[in-house]
This record gives sequence, C-alpha cells and structure tokens, in this order.
Amino acid sequence: MQYHIQTAPIWDSYKQDGCPLCKLRSAKEATLVKQYLSDNVMDPDFRVASNSVGFCADHIRALYGGQNKLGLALQLETRAAFLNDLISKPPTDKKSAKKTAEHISKHTGCVICTTLDEIMPRYYMTVAQMFCAESEFPALFSQAEHCLKHAEYLYKNAEYAGKSTAEFLKALTSALKRELKATEKALRAFADCFDFKNAGMRPDTQALPRAIRLLITDKIL
Repeated sequence: MQYHIQTAPIWDSYKQDGCPLCKLRSAKEATLVKQYLSDNVMDPDFRVASNSVGFCADHIRALYGGQNKLGLALQLETRAAFLNDLISKPPTDKKSAKKTAEHISKHTGCVICTTLDEIMPRYYMTVAQMFCAESEFPALFSQAEHCLKHAEYLYKNAEYAGKSTAEFLKALTSALKRELKATEKALRAFADCFDFKNAGMRPDTQALPRAIRLLITDKIL
C-alpha cells in the first residue's frame, strides 16, 4: 500500500483521548506557526505567500505570542507594502470601487489555514485506507472520539476504504452516535444541577468543553 503521508502520526493520535484528527491538525498547525517564526522569514523570498494572503486572526495571535517579533514585523511590513501596491490608484466610481474590493478580498486569507487545508485531506484519505489495509486499525478506529467536523470529512473519504467501505461507515457512525449520546447525557446532567430540586449536586465542569470540542471546535478558551 502506498501511503500519501507517514502513518505513524495517525497511529499515535488514535491511541490518545479526544479527536485524533484534531490532534493531527493541531500538531501540523504548531509546526507551521513555528515555521513562520523561524529565521527563514528574514528572507524576502520566503515571505511571498504570506505577503499575498496574510494570516487569519487566530494565527496572527499565535505568531504574536511567539518569540520572533522581528520576524513577524518583517512579514507584516512586506504584507503592508504588497497591499499598498495593490490599491495604489483610488477607484473613481462604483464599478472600480467594487473591483478594488474584489482585489483586496482575493488577497485576504491565511497562508497557514490554506496549507492546513491542503494537508488534512491526505490524512482523511489515509485513515480510510488504513482501515482496510491494517488489521489492528479498525478496532482502534471504532473507539475513537471523532468530532463532528472530522467525522464529516471521513464520511466524504469513505471510498478510500475500498472493500471495507461498508464496515468503515458502520464503525464511524456507531462511534459518532456513541459520542453524541454521551454528550447529550452529560449536558442533561449538567443542566439538572441547576434545578432547585437537585440542590447540592455539583455540575461536571468539563461537560461544556467536551461538548464544544465534539460539536464545534477543539479550541476552547
């Protein structure tokens, strides 16, 4: 079997608690943030991609919290210069104003998010392939706590499980329903603690964070 990426990180992530694909994404994200704080950012050629689209709010906060303020300043300096050139001529009417807005929109995004969006589909595909090719992987997969977002992507890539597609889908659905039911139960117990009839009951402080990680995002403030 030809893997598109190394499978070792996938095995490791599936042996941990929580959504394994969230963990894989977070690890890649941390690597990319580190990359954009490395000495490479001193090279103008390296800054071409970040000049063109910039960074999103989440990743600029991560970069600002890093240890290379000079590198970040240089990236933002060349980004500002790029945008200044982009809107060098003022629009003269409604049509040209709209065109200017479109130019700005085209060059507003996040180089880190874009890279992650290119990397993660290879993980979804490889997970499905491993379910078919690795004899010990299905049992591990069946116990995983996939978040809703990553379960969606696994459904979309189910075909890569080949002859095991039906089993892959059954395992994925069963695991997702298990996590949703557990979350529903935990949130009901949390809410019941606030009923005067249950005075003295202490709510599970992790019920809401776990629910948010499953249903929305793993980035809990």
